[in-house]
Amino acid sequence: MQMNPGPFPMRFLLLAMFAMQIPLGALDALAQQAGPAEPAAAEQPGPGFEDGAFRGPDDIPNIIEDSSDPKDARIKEGIAPGFFERWAAFKTDLYDASGLKFSLAYTYVGQIATSKNQTQTGSGGQGEFDFTWELFGRTGEGQHGKIGGKLESRHTVFNPTAPQFVAPKAGSIWSGAIGYGELDIALSQLWYEHEFIRDRVLVRVGKIAPFTVFDYYKYKSPRVAFLGQPQNFNPTIPFPPSALGIGGGGRLTNGTYLAAGVFDANGVPVRPGFDTLFETGELFSIAEIGWAPDFVFGLEPGQDFRPGDDDYHVTVWHADARTSINRPEGWGFTLSAEKGFGNIVPYARYGYSNGGATALKHFASFGAGFEGVFGYDDDVIGVGLSWGDPWNSTLRQQFAAEAFYRMQFTPQFALTPDVQIILDPSNDPASDVLGVFSIRGRLAI
Repeated sequence: MQMNPGPFPMRFLLLAMFAMQIPLGALDALAQQAGPAEPAAAEQPGPGFEDGAFRGPDDIPNIIEDSSDPKDARIKEGIAPGFFERWAAFKTDLYDASGLKFSLAYTYVGQIATSKNQTQTGSGGQGEFDFTWELFGRTGEGQHGKIGGKLESRHTVFNPTAPQFVAPKAGSIWSGAIGYGELDIALSQLWYEHEFIRDRVLVRVGKIAPFTVFDYYKYKSPRVAFLGQPQNFNPTIPFPPSALGIGGGGRLTNGTYLAAGVFDANGVPVRPGFDTLFETGELFSIAEIGWAPDFVFGLEPGQDFRPGDDDYHVTVWHADARTSINRPEGWGFTLSAEKGFGNIVPYARYGYSNGGATALKHFASFGAGFEGVFGYDDDVIGVGLSWGDPWNSTLRQQFAAEAFYRMQFTPQFALTPDVQIILDPSNDPASDVLGVFSIRGRLAI
């Protein structure tokens, strides 16, 4: 007998009941730690972000900073502490001598998706080398210019199916492990960034991953936070994964920022993209205005950005028709809000897409991150609910809940179990419930 969760509100109630199954010990720990919100400091618990409003946690500068930040881990000294001390000293000396920063990382994801009539499995990994090279302005005064890039490979491991495709094969309209597909070794990003006014006006040009720059929120990272697509890539925005283009941003007043960009709509990580940009000329355009109240002007040079846990923004976009894949022209907008209350950071997001450029017409998600759980500053629990309404009227609306627990075992290694419960999978009308279970391990140095 099939489960019938009932109308729209009942489905969200069922998912909320799942999402609230956070260990009571975690809530007790949070209750002891969370108090009145303090002004944002230069260092925050959890991943450190160079600039929370312009760049998300998966932007190259933030990946590098996160790999170098001290971590409150279960094994304090880590494995081979002498080696990692020398490694950190080498990276510091290299930056002092040349302006080069870099990080190496490998992330593994194993996933199983199961419903009453099928089971799908997948296993894969991503190796990445991220770097920036500061050409001038390292003193913190005047203009600042740097080059950034990412060399990466994504591949299957002991399974013919990559994790990104497991949930869709089982009937979900979105991926349960976004970003973990297959990709030969490629220089997926290479760009130049120029700050005309330090920490206030910047422009980036080259091969860019727009997803990492626009529609920011703190837990938008399949590397270290939510794994499923609805809590990462907003499914109502047709972001090209990596594309030639130009983007920029500016701080308008204390707390207020504006960002915009234009990119090759057909960009992919494995090709430079000059052919599709200049011959086809199909563009993806995006603009965003937001308020991050923790930011203020008037601090020391290079110290105006004070990334906290509060961000509110509106994003609008337009995508030209893509003739090669028969995708129509479209436009849309998103709304996003997050607010920190001590160690608890709730968020809410909504997206609308017009014209059929994406699989979903409406999308909404909300949830919260719980930081510093069980006495470890860098442990994070996240819970989120999501809903998607497909453009194809013959498909069902899809509902989902996701929960993850990021455990920092050593300063370099984190392990993250992840559970997603999907109700009414849009592409499997014979199933009412789809469970997606994952384990993710990440080593970053």
